[in-house]
Amino acid sequence: MRRFLPIIFGSFMLAACSQPSNLTPNNDRTYVVFFPFASSELDDAAMTTIDQAVRYAKSFPEKKVYVEGYAAVYGDLSLDEMMAAQRTQAVAQQIVSEGIDKSRVDDKAQQPEQRQSQIAARRVEIEVK
Repeated sequence: MRRFLPIIFGSFMLAACSQPSNLTPNNDRTYVVFFPFASSELDDAAMTTIDQAVRYAKSFPEKKVYVEGYAAVYGDLSLDEMMAAQRTQAVAQQIVSEGIDKSRVDDKAQQPEQRQSQIAARRVEIEVK
């Protein structure tokens, strides 16, 4: 029983984090979309994350939506930069297609980054603030 205690406690902590909080204009939110290797396609998990960001942004029309795309360094820096730009554009276009005015969306591809985790580098961050 003792060895299951940390698992049970961890489950309760995760459940508490997933509870909806009161939405106030002072709350900024960040959402992260991850991509497979060498891809800028939006999969089901990406669409779910974007949907959550759009719902939140629609609740606060005065907030801007910042979309920042990243890619890992794999060799050809220009191709890596292009991948970051394609991912950024794919997410920003989806946000606009779901009803957020283009004037509220600020998208920017970042320089490819060398990280311990290549998966973490293949991402787009959506900030609603």
